[in-house]
Amino acid sequence: MKTNKAILKIPNAFGFIMFLFMLSLMACNSNDDSNTNDDNDDLSETLIQESFFNSTSLISYEKVDCTLEDGSTGDCYQLVFSSNPIDNGPFCPVTINDIGGVGIYDGATNPGFQVMKASLFNAMEADGYDIVNNSGIINIDDFTGPPNPGGYSYCLEAAPDNNLLLTFLIPAEPVLATNNNIIDSVELIGVSIDGVPINGDPPSVVNGPMLGVGNIPAIDPCGGHHDPAGYYHWHFVAETMNQVLESNGITDVTCTLVTQVSSSKLIGFAKDGFPIYAYEVEPSGLDECGGITANTSEFPDGVYHYVASNTEAPNVPKCLKGVAAINSFTFQ
Repeated sequence: MKTNKAILKIPNAFGFIMFLFMLSLMACNSNDDSNTNDDNDDLSETLIQESFFNSTSLISYEKVDCTLEDGSTGDCYQLVFSSNPIDNGPFCPVTINDIGGVGIYDGATNPGFQVMKASLFNAMEADGYDIVNNSGIINIDDFTGPPNPGGYSYCLEAAPDNNLLLTFLIPAEPVLATNNNIIDSVELIGVSIDGVPINGDPPSVVNGPMLGVGNIPAIDPCGGHHDPAGYYHWHFVAETMNQVLESNGITDVTCTLVTQVSSSKLIGFAKDGFPIYAYEVEPSGLDECGGITANTSEFPDGVYHYVASNTEAPNVPKCLKGVAAINSFTFQ
């Protein structure tokens, strides 16, 4: 009888064990789902981390609801920075015999990326732009005075306003666009880790806002200048600027205010949420926007990112793959 009772208990014990096993599987599946969601959340959050940015200029960092330019909604990082967190200059030279920063001239005579010096201003004069007075003094506009009299051209050197706050909205998780966003002149591309806006080409001299006037924006040797509103912004990725200068035959000036890249460096984020990097040696296989998917120090498992050119002027991305947020940049 004892043997029979033992045999009868075996199925009951087996069923209980199976019940515990099923509970264990359900718990594991629940944990796996939770971990998967957490991993996805972490993945979206790791693209833009507060620690990546310059703490001396970053005022606030938070995730907020936002609407993207394609009409979709989601989460964005709202980053607020103080204006002009870096040193800059020189810009316009005082006289035609002095050397200032650099500029991009698109007139008929001697066009191209070049130094702000006599050869540039003589070319502008030859094209009918009256930018040098009879004493050899360069006409300079800093946007602080009354409107300039007609008939003259100016080297543009806007005065800084160090009291501004700059706010950026960047998708927490990049969303690919249907078509590439080709960057227009002065269009916002993104933000540097110092909180400086990164823009497309500077305004045209020939086809600028005031047609026929021929004003030329002065850019410092590291590739930036002030907007008329007063905040400093980049038209170049400064960390490879000396390679760009060398590639374009410019020896009069060098970028000394920004350390040039050694190996590779995260320099900021595009407004679509993808990182922007500078490389000492450009990687091969870049796409039409200058982007590539590769491992980096910040993203060892690989990430799509834009790469600053070491030869082109400007050297910022020519297009973006993702969708930006509405009102991606504001200031006050």
